[in-house]
Amino acid sequence: MSQLISKGELERSKREEKFVLLTAQQVKKDFAMFGMQVNFSGNVNFAYNELFDQLKIHIDDLLNSNYEKLKSLLYQIDLNEKELTKTDREMHFSSISELITHKILERELKKVLIRTYFKEKGQ
Repeated sequence: MSQLISKGELERSKREEKFVLLTAQQVKKDFAMFGMQVNFSGNVNFAYNELFDQLKIHIDDLLNSNYEKLKSLLYQIDLNEKELTKTDREMHFSSISELITHKILERELKKVLIRTYFKEKGQ
């Protein structure tokens, strides 16, 4: 199903308040399951950067100290190694933690979009 979400739809959804807020909630929930706190001010215009900066710190820490916990977190988020190696040519990340962080935020948005799609279809 996540393959059915076009790049354009993904980009549009990143700017819709409803989806930004739901994605922030999903990120907070998934990271809290692993004892990691993520805060969100509610400012949708800066959501990506605000969440990215916090998640990158957690990912850096996990890469350096608890790789098994990182793998469990990625499993919970439903992000596999294949997804991590698939990246757009125009995207440039200075570290693996930046790539992972970006992919986490992208996957969390996709989960929100899929859930919303099926919720609306079921009504």
